[in-house]
Amino acid sequence: MKDHRRRLVRMALLFVAVLVVASCRPGDDAAAVAAAPEVESPTADSFQRSLEGLWSTEESEGDDAETLYLFEWQVDGGLRVVRDGAWLDGKVEDVDLDNGTLALHVTSDTGPSETVTVRKVPDDKIENAFTLRITWGSGQTEELGFVRRLTARDREHVAEAIRTAGQQDGEGECDTDAPAGSVRAALVCGHEEFGALDAGMRRQFKELADRYPDGDRTVAAATRQLDACDSPSCLRAAYAQWQAYFDENYDLGDVVDYQ
Repeated sequence: MKDHRRRLVRMALLFVAVLVVASCRPGDDAAAVAAAPEVESPTADSFQRSLEGLWSTEESEGDDAETLYLFEWQVDGGLRVVRDGAWLDGKVEDVDLDNGTLALHVTSDTGPSETVTVRKVPDDKIENAFTLRITWGSGQTEELGFVRRLTARDREHVAEAIRTAGQQDGEGECDTDAPAGSVRAALVCGHEEFGALDAGMRRQFKELADRYPDGDRTVAAATRQLDACDSPSCLRAAYAQWQAYFDENYDLGDVVDYQ
């Protein structure tokens, strides 16, 4: 009888000891929560900061080099974008974190404005990697691939593009044959990007007219199309189309320097 009671007492003491040990040891769930790193919630600023770098189109027009984009983000200045050396003078209107898009309203004091949409396209194979799709006001798109992060020299180029744009805004006249008051004239005189495109095109116009029998007719047709554009995206596309046509059908710039 006594042995039976002793066994019961020992079993009871063992049970109590097990309960005490279990209550002192943290559970697996608690340990997991304590060890989990904090995840930073995405913000409009972090989205813009993630775009910073040198980006390039994956295709080029004719023999031209690929189009280069510089995205720079500053705490005080926000997002600044330079396309082929020309500053896109714009303001971020909206950042849609759910859909991965940014709306940049590009303005001009002398011409029409448009909203450019920048979309992050996730990479299916590489985690956290993405490309960019640029959609202009009329629907023209550009696919961009990441080249590298910005260097100090890249940041100097961004600042220089902005300074150059400011100097052009202060000039009273610009060199163009576009009709006064036209969209083409406003864009060429108000944006470095279109000023450079127009100057290069007019140099080729002169060479066409001087060297080729059908040069005058080709120049007239191209000029009509350029002057008919009523938006930046239309004019940009027209320059690209005619440049591709010239590259395919003429041999320009190799015989005589017409600058």
